[in-house]
Amino acid sequence: MKKYVIALYIRLSLEDFKTDSLSISSQRMILQEHAAGLEEYGNAELMEFVDNGYSGANFERPAVQELLDLVRANRIDCIMVKDFSRFGRNSLETGYFIERVFPIFHTRFISVSDDFDTKKLKGDTGGMEVAFKYLITEYYSRDMSVKTKTAKYMKMRRGEYQSKICPYGYCKGDNNRMVPDPETSCVIQMIFEYAASGMNSAQIARELHSQAIPTPGEYKALKGQKYHDVSRTNGVWSNSTILRLLADERYIGTYVIGKRL
Repeated sequence: MKKYVIALYIRLSLEDFKTDSLSISSQRMILQEHAAGLEEYGNAELMEFVDNGYSGANFERPAVQELLDLVRANRIDCIMVKDFSRFGRNSLETGYFIERVFPIFHTRFISVSDDFDTKKLKGDTGGMEVAFKYLITEYYSRDMSVKTKTAKYMKMRRGEYQSKICPYGYCKGDNNRMVPDPETSCVIQMIFEYAASGMNSAQIARELHSQAIPTPGEYKALKGQKYHDVSRTNGVWSNSTILRLLADERYIGTYVIGKRL
């Protein structure tokens, strides 16, 4: 007998991390308990799809894309989510999948908290109540986006540094502003003094290596910030690192924000 395949879809955005009720383990428990109460459960196969740290404002998420591909391949009988917002916060796209795409492939859709089950609707769309819930989830997403951006801009205006990683030679102070790092700011001063005296980047790199000064990557690794593979540097400063530090406006007091590479 063919298994009744139930896809448990779980999504957690960055904004949701502070809410225990939306955690991955909480969503998983709710979905598994609800799945166990379905009459098809005795012959069911559960599949889990998790998008951790993804916004519901669009469907550019790896797990949901994998799930939708399986739906189109007629391999999913039922999709189950905690609520509509977990599947998506865009009312048009969410409604399109639930009301147009899933019925074509005979895929049942269940939203546990919303008490929504397309099997019970028997071809109906759910009416104004469901449409209203779509709009609520979309409004929430837009409202959160605006509030998050506003909070960031307010912090920027106060001079607070937004990134977790400070440039080499700086660290975060008590007020979240960048302040000179007592351990490495002297190295930055040394580099600029060497450059002012006429030394080129290769000469400066050799001089720093001769003094056994750790490279920026090695220094961060010593502090537990292993963002780069420093196993092949062997303590050798590169010309490009020196040139990048000399060209960085932040070392002459300019506060650079909102810049993308």
